Amino acid sequence: MLANVEKYLFWKTNREWYDYDDNEEIYLTDKAPEKAKQSYQNYLEIVEKQKQTERRFI
Repeated sequence: MLANVEKYLFWKTNREWYDYDDNEEIYLTDKAPEKAKQSYQNYLEIVEKQKQTERRFI
């Protein structure tokens, strides 16, 4: 279970790695390392899958 949390939410473990734009959408900052960028991509994929299937995965 914890491995999945890191896979999808590692990018959120450091507040300097992400911020919100004027529309309250999350984006990664230039400070985000590659591992955070990959985690964020995993997160976006699962969010999109949830929208398509109307099921919650995380």
